[in-house]
Amino acid sequence: TYREFMDDPEARRRYWARSQAGYRHVGTVDPNDGHRSVTALQQAGLVAGVVTQNVDRLHQQAGTVDVVDLHGRIDRVICTSCGTRSPRDQLAERLAQANPQYDALLDVVSTPFQPDGDADVAAQLFEAFVVVDCLVCGGLLKPDVVFFGESMPRERRDHASALLRDADGILVLGSSLAVMSGGILIDITGAVDAPLMVIFEGDDSKASAHPAMLVRLAEGASLQLAEWHQSSVGLAAPLIGYDIGAGARLEQVKVQAEGAEVAHLAATGVALSDGASVAGFSLSTGAALARLETHVTMQGESADCQLSAIYMGRGTQHQDITTYMDHAVANCTSNQIIRGVLDDSARGVYQGRVHVAPDAQKTDGQQMSRALLLSRKAEADAKPELEIYADDVVCAHGATVGELDATQMFYLTSRGIPETIARAMLIEAFLIDTIETIENATLAGLLRPVAEAWLAGSEGA
Repeated sequence: TYREFMDDPEARRRYWARSQAGYRHVGTVDPNDGHRSVTALQQAGLVAGVVTQNVDRLHQQAGTVDVVDLHGRIDRVICTSCGTRSPRDQLAERLAQANPQYDALLDVVSTPFQPDGDADVAAQLFEAFVVVDCLVCGGLLKPDVVFFGESMPRERRDHASALLRDADGILVLGSSLAVMSGGILIDITGAVDAPLMVIFEGDDSKASAHPAMLVRLAEGASLQLAEWHQSSVGLAAPLIGYDIGAGARLEQVKVQAEGAEVAHLAATGVALSDGASVAGFSLSTGAALARLETHVTMQGESADCQLSAIYMGRGTQHQDITTYMDHAVANCTSNQIIRGVLDDSARGVYQGRVHVAPDAQKTDGQQMSRALLLSRKAEADAKPELEIYADDVVCAHGATVGELDATQMFYLTSRGIPETIARAMLIEAFLIDTIETIENATLAGLLRPVAEAWLAGSEGA
């Protein structure tokens, strides 16, 4: 932490010894496809600026300009007394001169290092490590990065805020998908006109990924947000929370397009205050095993939740949509529309429960699940539930499972439409009313290409 670094000489010795071991490797790291993709988007005029928490300057190496390094730069050091900044390479030379035996030892000892230049060094190796001070005033040197517990420089916050204010949209690229020690916190005040997209990625098939995100909407705020899950990890288990203040509105879509071998187990919690509303939509087409579980709690009266989902599976995929709608107070409404399309030996599950508390009078809770089977080996299971403890409510649920209408197929093919196209037309008609529940055209536009790509694959089969 910042306080520990400033107050404890031993902590500084440990930091600089580990940094001296790891920093020698930082210059050997090159930009990856993600960095180059951002540069390409900027050169195409689609990205104006970049705000990054990384300190490695790889975005700049890839050619991206107007980059805000929120947490600073690992390639510089700063004096905590006089504020003089100097190159980290220069400090590395001074530390090597002050610790010749230590530096020589690093040439023969394996030291695993992190992207921020930290390295795992045994404590006994740096007990006698000598730390050098500022050449200008003799003050303490620290890396020009923001430590935990340290304030971010105002000019960086102002620069990032200016980019946000002038942007038509926001693209969030998560680089810490497989860590559990932190998460994303988004606080919204007022109306955010530009849609926000959060992309969850990862390509280590042996990794277990546990990203966490909390979105809080203040009273009267509004937000359009898209979650895009497209990793190739072994297990993706995102934990997402939405805390929606009084009178606030959230329009949210989620696309689950994980790799074919991924197990995607997602949990989403939504809390609605007085007069708050959420319009949520999920499209699940990827992963070998996918479960999208959503728990909604009506904490304030006159809250409204519109929750829709489409799952599409083929091969041996297992797609599961699970919801729990808790009407804890009176005068709230909820409506769930679920559609499923299954081919080959795929299985789909919808299980949804609407709970109405004893004092939750005037509740209106609706559920409707419909599944379309394209193969005799496909299986769809529906388990809608109503748990009602109040007597002045309007609640209903329904579920159907069927196959393409042979009469409709004959009608289309008899008029010269190829069978594969006719099949796709009927599937699209089956899904269209669900997609049309999305009021925001930008968010709806994100979903259609994913569904169309799945249908194209079905036509090819």
